[in-house]
Amino acid sequence: MMAAIKIVKMMVQVGEDRRVVIDLPPETPVGPAEVTIRTTESIPTITMGSNSAREAARAKLLAAGMHVTEFQIPEGIVELSDEEMDRLGQLRQDARPSEELINEDRGEY
Repeated sequence: MMAAIKIVKMMVQVGEDRRVVIDLPPETPVGPAEVTIRTTESIPTITMGSNSAREAARAKLLAAGMHVTEFQIPEGIVELSDEEMDRLGQLRQDARPSEELINEDRGEY
């Protein structure tokens, strides 16, 4: 016998202490539940190894409403043929092999 899934959606406020207190409606079943937190505003994150200056600039542009996050394809654009796509995915005849470039970047380790 499968348990019925009941979804309860509500807005909450995340405090400075990063805690959320939720008072569920009385008709909410008791037992195990899954909680998902989805923020309503974009929060730029900086990960290890990222360019913090770039992330800071993105955050400022986003806050000013000037950061482009969605792109529209211009009218009149013609889709590439299969042959053109294949050609884009191939190295030039005089190109060095990818393994050689990778080994050069890695160096001795």
